[in-house]
Amino acid sequence: PDLAEPQTSRLLHLQREMQSHPTRGLTPSRLARILDSAEQGDLTAQFELYEDMEEKDGHIASEMSKRRRACVLEWEVIAPPNATPEETRAAELVGELMTEIPDFEDMVFDATDAIGKGFACQEIEWHRVEKYWVPKTITHRPQSWFSLHRGYRQELRLRSNTVTDGVQGDPLRPFGWITHVHKAKSGYLERSA
Repeated sequence: PDLAEPQTSRLLHLQREMQSHPTRGLTPSRLARILDSAEQGDLTAQFELYEDMEEKDGHIASEMSKRRRACVLEWEVIAPPNATPEETRAAELVGELMTEIPDFEDMVFDATDAIGKGFACQEIEWHRVEKYWVPKTITHRPQSWFSLHRGYRQELRLRSNTVTDGVQGDPLRPFGWITHVHKAKSGYLERSA
């Protein structure tokens, strides 16, 4: 039943948010506040700052574009070496089902948004093709829609007014998301952006 509707379809407050462009009037003390806030778990201004930098600085935009487009390659699903007939058929089926995913190359490109921001999340909307569930759409969601919970492991959560397991925000539904965490350095996720 969780596959019937995307998780964010009812979170209208996120869909109505506008970016604040923190580079306007940026001072050293304001920059320090943005970075300190990110380390405390409020990541929105940090993501918006990076968005502004990427849009306003041609060199950053060019370098990021090269890195991101290098990941969009030709691909195919192949069976393992010495595959059994069942493994060969399974690889062919998965290859066919993957071609049913619209804009697959865009999904790969959108995952690389994590390079500058630490992580990227894409929401999957499912539908059936014959007897198989396959993605109907895979939609990039802005990093500002998420918060981090520091527990035993860091957990990305959708920003919402709900509290689940004593933690603010909604856990990401299983099978509803593709999440890429870019490990530019070790440590907390908010420091890797």
